[in-house]
Amino acid sequence: MSSIEFDIPEDHRIAFQKYYKQKIAPKCGPFEAKREGVNQRRRENAKFTTPIYYICITVILGAFAGLLGVQFMLVPMDYFVPLMIVAFLPAPVIALAVIASGKESDELYNAAFEKLYPISLKYFGDDFALTRAPKVDFSTFIELGLLPKTDKQYAQNCLKGTYKKVPFQFYEVDAYNTKSNDNGSVQRETIFNGVLLVCNIPKRFNSTTLLVTDKGSLKNRLEGFKTKLLRVKLEDVRFERSFEVYSSDQVEARYLLNPLMMESLLALSRELNAEVEACFYQKQLLIKIPTKHHFFINQLDLDRPINFKRNIEQMFTELGYTFSIIDTLKLDKHTGL
Repeated sequence: MSSIEFDIPEDHRIAFQKYYKQKIAPKCGPFEAKREGVNQRRRENAKFTTPIYYICITVILGAFAGLLGVQFMLVPMDYFVPLMIVAFLPAPVIALAVIASGKESDELYNAAFEKLYPISLKYFGDDFALTRAPKVDFSTFIELGLLPKTDKQYAQNCLKGTYKKVPFQFYEVDAYNTKSNDNGSVQRETIFNGVLLVCNIPKRFNSTTLLVTDKGSLKNRLEGFKTKLLRVKLEDVRFERSFEVYSSDQVEARYLLNPLMMESLLALSRELNAEVEACFYQKQLLIKIPTKHHFFINQLDLDRPINFKRNIEQMFTELGYTFSIIDTLKLDKHTGL
């Protein structure tokens, strides 16, 4: 298991191979032994559940054929209610069979992920940690204009760590509104789906400087009315086409948004192909990035050995998302103020 070749950045391969052999591979063995037992029981259970599944499907199809017969008056109307019962009665049986067959494997996957992922993260530093469904106060993001005001905002995950001496918190966030339909059901409308990245940066500043996507003159004016900050005019025409800037201190905003930072923000927007927005606030840089990608998903598969290879490769890819932002924006440098 320790001789696995990982598809990860070249500069990490040798060091991580050693780390994997010492820290992760020994923890995989017990889960792999359990996987073999779960697979054996799954095959044995399939001898009973598979016939039940096909019998239920056959009964359902036969019942719906009978209902079509009633519709076209080929079958007496008296059979309508019994056929409806027969059509839907097997559904719970199928659901229970599917749940029963997958419960043990799901429990194994979750236990393996919760054990192995934190160990894998520690390769990058002792302060790296992933929290599922963290409780986050989004009021600051909303007040600053980085998140829209919605009925509900929640974080699916929070990853904390330090990269190049820059502490960061990476939040995977959904924000949505709800409304009740005439039939009593509740419909959810997603307003924002993406990432909020909070970085503590080595720059001295006291102002609040907000960068939002340029939305055209009319919408820009409406956005300007929503904030107490003053509009900042910058000389870089390309940057002005992409961003509207507001700040509580015009001079400090221009120091923060020096030519290097403006070029880096434009490069980041191009690299991510997303409408990046940001705010310098209380010694931190807050960045909002819309994306539909779901992070930190368990990649374990009952038909593959539990060596954590796919999760590790995904981990490097997803952490690279944050690392590249810090690198692109050169947040570890004492530039500007």
